[in-house]
Amino acid sequence: MSTAAARERTSHWARLEERGVYMGLRTMLAVYRILGRPAFLLLLYPVIAYFFVFGATARRASRAFLSRVHTDPPSWCQSFRHFLEFGNAVLDKLAAWAGEIQNDDIVYENREIFEALRRSGRGGLLIASHLGNMEVCRALGQLSLGLKLNVLVHTKHAQNFNRLLRNVSPEATVSLIQTTEVDPATAMLLHERVSQGEFVVIVGDRTPVTQSTRIGWASFLGEPAPFPQGPFILANLLECPVQLIFCLKRAGRYHIIFEAFADLIKVPRANRAAVLDGWISRYAARLEYHCVSDPYQWFNFFDFWGQAGTMTPASQSESTLQV
Repeated sequence: MSTAAARERTSHWARLEERGVYMGLRTMLAVYRILGRPAFLLLLYPVIAYFFVFGATARRASRAFLSRVHTDPPSWCQSFRHFLEFGNAVLDKLAAWAGEIQNDDIVYENREIFEALRRSGRGGLLIASHLGNMEVCRALGQLSLGLKLNVLVHTKHAQNFNRLLRNVSPEATVSLIQTTEVDPATAMLLHERVSQGEFVVIVGDRTPVTQSTRIGWASFLGEPAPFPQGPFILANLLECPVQLIFCLKRAGRYHIIFEAFADLIKVPRANRAAVLDGWISRYAARLEYHCVSDPYQWFNFFDFWGQAGTMTPASQSESTLQV
């Protein structure tokens, strides 16, 4: 294996996340349950400091990202703040599923857009990201609003997180569906659930785990970046309305933001790649807007622009729909 190939293999976001994720979550949950929030926050600083010092890949990614949203080169203090925001977000995930986030802690923006879709009984596709804290949205949707959510995840941690989730909140019935590609069986299952008024949640800011050509390119913070085609191919298969959803923490409150994206996404075989790139560019523009607004809540600690490895816009060949 060449040096470049080895670097590509070890730097993909999915492989970086495999390092002790489940045990780390279990440890943090134990501290939170036994010692409470103050102890968790007290321990957070040395833990984050450890990962900041020894996590060279994540530290470089943090500073590279912050350099794109700040006019001046970011200092190490700004990057450390970025890491701390991530640590606080982990606590918020636990608090959300434990039912400790109340309605007074939430600010809904454009909620009427989502409620109109919900009242229609049609169900829909929600495209999220790793900007902010989607776990708060999922917990509130499940525990407070009674929504039936089907969340697509790309890593093997789905079953582990389901177990952890049942420990925190036994009544939670959110469905985490592990998938690397949406095969026909999964598409049929999700289509049936959406037709019953349920919602499918998928992130739009990470490329497939496999060495898939199903990516498109869009300008993002001044440079072409790879984005997955999957969410938009899935929207085509589900034949349902599509909305964007963000959850950003501002001044101690969680702003859940809904944005109408498309009543229906059709991806014809003719000019398929160009059509998908158009939808991807629309998504990337909205993601960029919110990143500039709240940069420290960007939780992609890897080379975002290089996550497609050696593939470039020029080298990508048009792939065909397989599902």
